[in-house]
This record gives sequence, C-alpha cells and structure tokens, in this order.
Amino acid sequence: MENYNLLVTFHPNQAGLAEREVRNRIEEAGGTVEDVERSNVRGVFCVKVAGNPKEIVTEIRSQFRDYPEMLSHTYHWVPVDVWVDANDEDMIDAVNSAAEGIGEHESWMMHVHKRQHPKHSEELMLTLTDRIQKGRVDLKHPEKIIAVEVLGDRAAISLLTREEVIDVNKLRLEAGLTVMA
Repeated sequence: MENYNLLVTFHPNQAGLAEREVRNRIEEAGGTVEDVERSNVRGVFCVKVAGNPKEIVTEIRSQFRDYPEMLSHTYHWVPVDVWVDANDEDMIDAVNSAAEGIGEHESWMMHVHKRQHPKHSEELMLTLTDRIQKGRVDLKHPEKIIAVEVLGDRAAISLLTREEVIDVNKLRLEAGLTVMA
C-alpha cells in the first residue's frame, strides 16, 4: 500500500465500473493512473497516480459541480500523504506531523474511517486528537481536514483542504440532488 497515494471507495459489487470511472476521471482531470489495486478491505481501491493527487481530486471535484453524473460508481476520494502501521503510537505521530500544517488561526476537523480495526471510532478519534493544540475545531466548515483512513493493520494519514477530498453524497446534497444508495 505504501506506493499508493489515493484511496477511492466504491460498492463492492460494482468494482469494474468503479475502476473504469476512477481511470476516466483521473485522466480527464489531467492525471495519469499508474496502478489501481483493490485493498485488503472490500470496497476500497488503492490508486497510484503520477503527480499530485490533491490537485487531481480538486480538479475532479470542480468538474463534478457541472457534471454530477460523472461520479456514479465511486463514493469517497481521499489523497494519501503517508502510510503508517495502524497502532496508536505510529498514528499519533503521523497525525501530529500532519497537524503541523494547521495554522494557529485556522479551523480544522478530523475525519476517521476505520475498517477492520479493533478500536471504536470515537475512542480512536479521541486518542489521535488529544495532543493537537493548533487552530480551532470546526466540524461543519473546517479550513483543514486531517484524514485518517484505517485499512486493517495500515493507516493512511493526510492533511487536506475541503477542496482536496470528495464525498460524493455530500456534494450531491450541496447541489440539490438526491444521494446515491
């Protein structure tokens, strides 16, 4: 997983359509797909793109505003800054490193998706946010998002802006459209 810099979720029964969508959207955004691999967790692709995955996701998100039907087989697109072991110590270190990119007056939130990990989500979030002393927490309109994607024994950690992550259902709601099942 270490070489993959983008995670994309999809319905497990639509893997073929979802992979085609991932490849097409990345190419349309000016990126190049080097590899797409199913992760050890059903419904999650690990994608390796050439270039900056944050810029690619930002461009896809921008295009989505005009063409919301372009994302019909994928759900979340999350760029990855670093992979670590999914133990408290390594994740805390990675989250604290990511938090260094939060300005003193910036708002932030943590976004945690955990899959196949024994710790309860709320407990994990409290453990990871405990030492962050920068900025202010804003769960509705944060300027920065610390994304934590746990896939079994590995975790992807990123510091993102709202424009650098895609939640298809949230964007559909903002556009006044119905959400996907």
